[in-house]
Amino acid sequence: MNIESIKVDIVIPVFNGYEELKTLVASFASQINIEIVNIIVPITIDENVDEANKTREYCISNNIKTFDIQKADFSHSLVREKAIKEFCQSKIVILLTQDVKLIEPSSMYNLVKDIASDEVVYTFGRQLCPKRCIERYVRDFNYPKISYIAKQEKIDKYQIKAFFASDVFAGLNRNIFIKLNGYQGLALPTNEDMLYMHSLLTNGYHAKYCADAVVEHYHSFTPHKLYRRYYDTGRFFKIVPLFNKYKKNDSGWKLAKYILKEAFKHFDLLTIIRWLPNMAIRYVAMKRGYRHN
Repeated sequence: MNIESIKVDIVIPVFNGYEELKTLVASFASQINIEIVNIIVPITIDENVDEANKTREYCISNNIKTFDIQKADFSHSLVREKAIKEFCQSKIVILLTQDVKLIEPSSMYNLVKDIASDEVVYTFGRQLCPKRCIERYVRDFNYPKISYIAKQEKIDKYQIKAFFASDVFAGLNRNIFIKLNGYQGLALPTNEDMLYMHSLLTNGYHAKYCADAVVEHYHSFTPHKLYRRYYDTGRFFKIVPLFNKYKKNDSGWKLAKYILKEAFKHFDLLTIIRWLPNMAIRYVAMKRGYRHN
């Protein structure tokens, strides 16, 4: 049975990621039933100008659309919003980060096939971490093996968890994104995907977590980087207070317990040792980020 290819545009924000971008773009050739119309690469520039120049030259030579952002002006939300609204043309847009690895030839197709059929307007895929570490258990907790549909009727049951999403590997209907004003023009340090999920669900649209759209993605956080990440998460909840009305359902504590349980089950001594300081950093950083003025 022949399956008609789905036309997509792809957005990949890049920061000092020349080699990662080349590897990722090269992997697109193995994806089945996908026709890539445009690739858009916003390049964030810091003092490492040579890296940015190499990335730009690579994009130009490979017919990839690109634009520059100074590091001081970078925002997870505004950069993606600009790329989607001003540079994309296709109905369906795939969002990726530079450090993603596509696991299967059908990863992209499985991500967007339901958007192509208009069943849902936003999707996000499953993320795996191959290393035995805290991030692996976080991925296992947040990205289960079973797909599900997120809809307005489930908000009362799941509260803030209903809006969980990830733009690391996501697909969206560009027309609906523009209609709902994307990320509301807000300069967000993180969690822009969560804000968009809220906008979708509260306006009656459906989203889908696609367990069969699989990528490899994880971070090796230093304590400083971990603190910075969760500090930014705290800032997000301060910038977007509408989430304060939803119950947290002890999701952070459930995640912490799950990590420790899995670490003991797998005799993962290093994770057991790192568990308490790691969880403490997340908690303290979130609290301090929220108090940020």
